[in-house]
Amino acid sequence: MTRYRERGTTAVEFAVVAATLLIVIFGVLDLSRIVYLRMTLEEGVRRAARLAAVCPPGSPLIKKAAVFQDAAAEGAAIPGATVDHVNVSYLNENGISVDPVSAFTSVRFVRVSVDGISVSLLIPFITGAFTPTNISSTSSAESLGVLPTTGSSAPLPCN
Repeated sequence: MTRYRERGTTAVEFAVVAATLLIVIFGVLDLSRIVYLRMTLEEGVRRAARLAAVCPPGSPLIKKAAVFQDAAAEGAAIPGATVDHVNVSYLNENGISVDPVSAFTSVRFVRVSVDGISVSLLIPFITGAFTPTNISSTSSAESLGVLPTTGSSAPLPCN
């Protein structure tokens, strides 16, 4: 008689253990995705800051490189990221933003940042999204797309 009354306990125990196990597994997967996304975004803004230091201001390649939409991206992808999420700032020696066209000679640094990207989580029974913050990179301004005066007409890789 006791066995008959305990027939459903195995199914209930399995359901509790399976739900907990799935939450843990998907939590680990989501954590891995979040770390990968953060590292990819940081690498993207680093690449874009380097390009902004050597390419003319306003070059479309700078923003494309930040979200891996350039030709050299080699399959990397940032879900939900577009060039609209990328900000490029040209800074003077005090770190104040200046217009790179009117104050070209005062530009000392370039800063590229990515804002507004949101990726939904995969954890079952939990809704939410990961929105990375404070992703930026600053680089010293170099040529800003100006060719040396050696007579070289080699095209810059900024198209």
